[in-house]
Amino acid sequence: MTEQFQAACADDPMEADVTAVIEACGGDPRTAIKALLIEQYIQEQRIERLAAALSFGYVRGRIGGRPVRADSSHSRGI
Repeated sequence: MTEQFQAACADDPMEADVTAVIEACGGDPRTAIKALLIEQYIQEQRIERLAAALSFGYVRGRIGGRPVRADSSHSRGI
């Protein structure tokens, strides 16, 4: 690594993480990006499965929007 790059890694912890991911992928940035995109897809699928597993009564409509309050019509003066 160059001195300038080492200084950037020392100042920014994310740079060290980026370097670690690229090194884990054999130094190929395209492979690193592909691996991260696959991981993101896996995590999104996991979140969708977990959200579907929650009962509507437990989350009280909080998924996909603002929480719904039972007394919301009274607070608006309706």
